[in-house]
Amino acid sequence: MNTLDVTSLIERQKLRGFSLRLIAWCFLIVLIDGYDQVAAAYAAPTLIRAWHVDAARFGHVFGVGLFGVLVGSLLLGFIGDRAGRRITIIYGSLWFGILTYACSYAATLDQLTVLRFFAGIGMGGVVPNTVALVSEYAPKARRATWITLMFSGFSIGAGGGGAIASWLLPRFGWPVLFEVGGIAAVAVALASFRLLPESIRFLILNGRPARDVSRIVRQIGRGVDDSDASVRYVIDDEKRVRATPLALFGDGLARVTPLLWLLFVLNSLALHFLQNWLPILFSMSALPAAQAAKAAMMFPVGGTVGALALSRCVDRYGIAVILLLAMLGLPVCIALGMPMPALWLYGAAFMSGVCVIGCQFALYAVAGMLYPTMLRSAGVGSAIGVGKLGSVAGSVLGGVLLSMHLPIDRLFMNVSGVFVFIALLSVWLGWNRRREASQSIA
Repeated sequence: MNTLDVTSLIERQKLRGFSLRLIAWCFLIVLIDGYDQVAAAYAAPTLIRAWHVDAARFGHVFGVGLFGVLVGSLLLGFIGDRAGRRITIIYGSLWFGILTYACSYAATLDQLTVLRFFAGIGMGGVVPNTVALVSEYAPKARRATWITLMFSGFSIGAGGGGAIASWLLPRFGWPVLFEVGGIAAVAVALASFRLLPESIRFLILNGRPARDVSRIVRQIGRGVDDSDASVRYVIDDEKRVRATPLALFGDGLARVTPLLWLLFVLNSLALHFLQNWLPILFSMSALPAAQAAKAAMMFPVGGTVGALALSRCVDRYGIAVILLLAMLGLPVCIALGMPMPALWLYGAAFMSGVCVIGCQFALYAVAGMLYPTMLRSAGVGSAIGVGKLGSVAGSVLGGVLLSMHLPIDRLFMNVSGVFVFIALLSVWLGWNRRREASQSIA
């Protein structure tokens, strides 16, 4: 029986052909996911006026929606490791697309809140499975770069919400924001039945039919001869681990997993506070509404640019990049609350995106590197899911701080403290990883 080492085939891959198509399609999937996750934030200023509700009450809409993402990340992360990344991504996208479209028919804040919760379940399941899928086709030396290229779609989708809102809202009203996102998600999910491949590592480690593996092998390695019916496909750099919650704390992960979770919680708190509340907070300042939306849009734009620029650094330096971004994010966040010309505010919002969203990208890449194939969706999904506790806190925090009638500068100063803890935890995680590596060598 002939043996074909798929690991070496993956390591020899270049960013072209099959891999480029995979990244591009997953990019589109998470782009729509990113847009749909922030659609409510961009609809909020219009809905506050239309429904005559207090701005602080939207904290519950954001928070409950993100709690749905938490549930989806945990639940569908484990399902992805059992049933497969491909099918989980497709049905997760169908689910949140239908529920997002249904949001356009909401007549009250309570209805919108319930719909955002259920849509969030699908949204939460898509991200860890796309990260796992791309990670499992990426050569180790370029894994962070590939994940960042793919996941930049999320920030572009979130930033596109601001552009779409500024153009469509005056013409068609707030329902169109949810209609666009819902229809796009359903269309891409249906097309994914044909265009999205399953993880080849998942297929081999779970004993799936050789013909399914062979079809992908021919696309990855041009000229590879696997025509022999008795060929055996192997992955030689993986352990077979059953995807269970306890497995996330075994085999050297006992300290790594909790530290990774805490980093996700704190950075998600900062990210979702800024992502959800910047449009509202900027509109409460002297800026006109249209200008406030453009300033808030610079946050995801900065995140995309920063993540792409730093992706190779994450491949080489890993956790050290998270430390650097946290140290830079502290003064930048404080600056957002200070009076300044509009152009300077655009720059501050852009840099805050570089630091906060750039750190989130780095965390996704690091999480994808830490876990083996049989645990990757569960590991990434659990980090994202637990991190949504921070997302919920960050989303609700804006409403709490607004209800306290704090000055804008004090509000941003209070939030900036999270960067201190992110820096400290990143040092601790890096130290634990180096210790585990030295023990395994010894």
